[in-house]
Amino acid sequence: MAVSSYLPDIAGGMVVGAAFDGDDAARGAIQLLRSSGVRRQDVSVITSDERRAEAIAGDEAWTPARNAPRFASLRRMLPGGGLPREVRRRYGADLRTGHAVLLVAADGQPADTIAALLAQANGSRIEQWWQGPAAIFAPPELAGPF
Repeated sequence: MAVSSYLPDIAGGMVVGAAFDGDDAARGAIQLLRSSGVRRQDVSVITSDERRAEAIAGDEAWTPARNAPRFASLRRMLPGGGLPREVRRRYGADLRTGHAVLLVAADGQPADTIAALLAQANGSRIEQWWQGPAAIFAPPELAGPF
């Protein structure tokens, strides 16, 4: 099994999430995470609008839409836009009210450290959990050297 994924293919991994009221707040959190050594492939931006998520992420983070752009119309038809049940359960209300949600794979840093950085960036509803394999982070071929 190749372990060059941000959530290993079989087991999954720790994820930390937070909701942000505005796009600028989410961008600020991404900058803080990146300046603290979190890799861009470890950060995923989720909003109710894919274009908005892309604008927030820019070149500094990932969006689930980048995993399968050809299947965007199919993903829109899936319940919750194809997001994992755990993400919908924790952040569905935030997404429906227009908040941006950042999910960070705790790959290179402990989950508690990432949670503290998200709190420092004024994130709300900061939660940590074990996420099974899901197409919300960059695929293994974009992982880079480990």
